[in-house]
Amino acid sequence: MMTGVSSGCRSSCSLDHIMDASSLDFQNIFISLYAGAAPSLSSKDLASRIASCLTSQTDGPVSRTDVMCLCLTLTENIITRLSSQSLPQDVRIYYEDVMRSLCEMDLMAKLVSLLGCQDQLVSHLSTKCMSACVINDISMIESSSSLWRDTCAEVFYKSTPSGELDCCLWTLTCVIKGVLRGDFRNKNDVLTKLLGAMDPSLTCLYASLLPQHTLEPRKTEVTKHCRTLCTFFDLLEVLSAARLRCGVCSSVQRTVFTESRALLHVMRTDVEYFVTKRALLLLKRNLLRRAGEDWALGDVQSGSHVDEGLNEDLLAVADAVLNEVKAGWLQEVSVKAQPSFFGGNCDVHVGGTLRDNVMLRALSLILLKSLEINIQSTCGKGAQSNIDVQQYLTELMMFLRCHATHLSSEAHNCCWVTSVFAEQDDDMIESAKALFALYLYQKSLNFSVPVCLWGCNPHCHFIILLRSLSFDHTVLLDFLISTETCFLEYCVRYLKLLREDWTGFFRSCRHIEDSDGKLGGPRKLTANLMVEALSDKETPESSQMYVVSCARSPTGSDVRAGAVPRLVDYGSSDESEEADESSSDLHTNAVDFGRMEVEGSLYPSVTTMEQDHVFECLFDKVLACLEELKVAIMRLHNKGLFPYNPTSLLKLLNNLQPKKNFVSQPRLKTV
Repeated sequence: MMTGVSSGCRSSCSLDHIMDASSLDFQNIFISLYAGAAPSLSSKDLASRIASCLTSQTDGPVSRTDVMCLCLTLTENIITRLSSQSLPQDVRIYYEDVMRSLCEMDLMAKLVSLLGCQDQLVSHLSTKCMSACVINDISMIESSSSLWRDTCAEVFYKSTPSGELDCCLWTLTCVIKGVLRGDFRNKNDVLTKLLGAMDPSLTCLYASLLPQHTLEPRKTEVTKHCRTLCTFFDLLEVLSAARLRCGVCSSVQRTVFTESRALLHVMRTDVEYFVTKRALLLLKRNLLRRAGEDWALGDVQSGSHVDEGLNEDLLAVADAVLNEVKAGWLQEVSVKAQPSFFGGNCDVHVGGTLRDNVMLRALSLILLKSLEINIQSTCGKGAQSNIDVQQYLTELMMFLRCHATHLSSEAHNCCWVTSVFAEQDDDMIESAKALFALYLYQKSLNFSVPVCLWGCNPHCHFIILLRSLSFDHTVLLDFLISTETCFLEYCVRYLKLLREDWTGFFRSCRHIEDSDGKLGGPRKLTANLMVEALSDKETPESSQMYVVSCARSPTGSDVRAGAVPRLVDYGSSDESEEADESSSDLHTNAVDFGRMEVEGSLYPSVTTMEQDHVFECLFDKVLACLEELKVAIMRLHNKGLFPYNPTSLLKLLNNLQPKKNFVSQPRLKTV
């Protein structure tokens, strides 16, 4: 009896010794690989050991999980080092022989067999190794493994959430990312062939995983598969990125846009909060054409690969969003105070209130961009949109006040833009640009309701933006130079409006200061407001201007948060005018909307008041900031340091100088 036990112990100890020795061998090979050297054993011996380790435990010798994980990681690193061309020639030849031998030993089949492994670490590492193999094959022979494609397609057709499905989704996502980021000669052909093989199965998976109807959506199976859904959303974003950057368009890539209601319906299911957030972020990036912006390289869609159906598909997304919002979709969206994805999304305000800024920004931009796309598409066809912009924006304001407790009902309505988007430069400028388009549309309809009531006054947005930056012209200069935002396009549009509507600008300055006074803001007034009526006639050259004195020191946080590359670039500021063509007709045919606001009941009547202790006024600070910006641009341009030709922008800024001088002329001396 004792002999049997001793024999069993010796057998166990012997097996452990063998496993430890095997682990040690792979560790030494790892060290040699990173040192740029080849191990002492032959390439065929190394390949044989790796293949033996990757054999399933039921089909081959027993192998411990840690050795298998080490072996998988080693194989992936060999492929990566070969792809990066970072090995000496003799060492490179050695590892190429290793990989050639592994392929002869059915490496891909061994990796595929590990996809359904119960051990999640082994499954994940095999998926990474498989992805590296496929990307390497594409770079070498411009084709991918048929076994890998067939396996993924079969799993997608089943549409049964499982670890195997997650792995197949992950590896396809990784492969497409690798192609998009890699330096491939025929990138478009490779993606077209790959997606063509996967298209039917992915379309089937889209219809199976996501709720396609609104009837009792909470009873759908989608509630049980949060992890699979997030992985699937990652793949959908990669597919959208491939379409935007390469013009590759398969059926499933169009389905992501044309059947976007399924993403909106996710809000009505009992999934985890982070899943609904991921769905909204996907919608937002698709509408803004930013899919893959945090990892993809290169500009969005070169001229040689134009996707003619993209605008039509974006309109389908916009219509779906507007229809859902009209049906009460916003009331069903949950915005929690607690952050997700390891925190960082939660903003703590005075009084201990919390809010999820990521969700608020995503929801706001989705609605704003949908309105903009719908209006521009309709007006581009010579028709008039039947969308009630005021109704949608009013509903958005109500939604934000419910979930962003810092937005007081007494505050100036237009403050919501900088308040919601203060942490993200690109989103803030994008929202301001969209609101500008909505303003021009309402202006073309002779709309008489003051736009400040629904937070859509571009004068207020620009003034509040500058005040939040403490009127620092260097921040504006950074925005103009950087490719992270579309600020040049927005700035040119606003300066054109300012040139034609000085009355609206000065009225906005006054209204913002009045709103600050109602809230008990730091206004150091020792006298009443002083108003100078400089002219009774309103023309582009001689506007009726109002001088509103205030001594409120500018406060606000610097909104220059780290932004994701927007990749907007111009060779000249003239190109920003070309980007404005979609709204030029609205702007040309519109009446003077600013004058209508002056005559509206929102603002009090203007009378001449006391003129003692005249303080620097808000609009003086705005004009001074723009003047400093002009000087800085001219200085850089004269030295050849400005990244594009700013002639058009400088011309618009020069138009402000006569107005500023006119306003600054004869004032009565203070006592």
